[in-house]
Amino acid sequence: MTKISFIGDIMCEEPLQKACRHGSSYNFAPLFEGCRKLFSESDYVIGNLETVFAGEEAGYTKQLYSFNTPDPFADALAKSGIDMVMTAQNHILDRGKAGMLRTLTRLDEVGLEHIGTYVSEEERKEILVKEFSGCRVAFLNYVQSVNSDDNSYILDESEYYLVNQLMPQAASAAKNKKLSFRQKMRKSFIRIITERRYLKLRKMLHRSYANKFTDKLDKNRIREEYLERIRSDMKKARSESDLVVVSLHLGGQFNEIPGERTSFFTRMFADLGADYIINTHPHVVQGTDKIGMAFVAYCLGNFSISPSSVYIPGELKPEYSIVLHLYVDSKDSQTLTFSVLKICENKKHEIEVMPVDELYGRLESSEEKDKIIQDVRFIYSRFTGKTDNDLPVQREYALT
Repeated sequence: MTKISFIGDIMCEEPLQKACRHGSSYNFAPLFEGCRKLFSESDYVIGNLETVFAGEEAGYTKQLYSFNTPDPFADALAKSGIDMVMTAQNHILDRGKAGMLRTLTRLDEVGLEHIGTYVSEEERKEILVKEFSGCRVAFLNYVQSVNSDDNSYILDESEYYLVNQLMPQAASAAKNKKLSFRQKMRKSFIRIITERRYLKLRKMLHRSYANKFTDKLDKNRIREEYLERIRSDMKKARSESDLVVVSLHLGGQFNEIPGERTSFFTRMFADLGADYIINTHPHVVQGTDKIGMAFVAYCLGNFSISPSSVYIPGELKPEYSIVLHLYVDSKDSQTLTFSVLKICENKKHEIEVMPVDELYGRLESSEEKDKIIQDVRFIYSRFTGKTDNDLPVQREYALT
């Protein structure tokens, strides 16, 4: 039997980046140290890489919503026990096409497999298929948006192969938008004080500060050529494998439940024959579902994010995430379980991600232990849709 594990969004925001800097070098290894044993219990670990490695000359992360991470982060990823990352995510063009291509080069250098973005049309056509316990498993990865309105980078239509997109980029980048006088004033104010300080000010004044994005379906952006590529990909994946696993990076950030856009694309892939649909992006744990024969996990949450980041609301506990375990016995026999992780951030903004059972074992006060128990029951209920007031803190939980 083979154990394949899926983790959520792997992020490195400015607080963590600064905390891991030591002189002219960086050490990101402590971030993954708490999960090293958990990862070693799996045969293959897959995560969503929500940043790029565009190089220092492209400018490391300084803004809230534009990412570029130092190269040593890739080394730490590769040494952590993670085997493959998905790169079709909304920040993949934060440093343009060059940054995306350099990211793929860096991942190749450290020996991490990757899907979702490609250097050529020929490479894109090659579906990644791995064999586990005599079962051939195909992996596909797509994204709803590449933040065109923020990074102002628009790919040429002939470059569609670079990123597996569910829909075309927004018709116009942010610089071409017509803003009202009030919007212009707000934008100028934010530019002067920085967006981080602006959000802190709103938080201090008890005004809304956390952006919850909609998950509505804009039918004007549904294009037949994109759907046809998806159909072709799925047909090829099904012909070359026994199981098809699809990861979609989509949805509304910090939304409690999936919306109509997520539902539309998830159902489409289920109808096309996906066996497992494991999604990311909303930055909080969402529920699971069964659509036809397909198992769906709508969002695994954040593997790593800085809980102290000012734009993050805390009510849905974004510091917790799911590790989904797929046990493959054969092409006709698989079992699902899951583990719960917590992001632990200290006053220096250093982060360690830990399985809750190991964290629970470290705690000494009954108050801290009771808090973990209640949090785990909250996350368990969000993911499974079930309530268990006697649920213990343990390594893995069954999914039935």
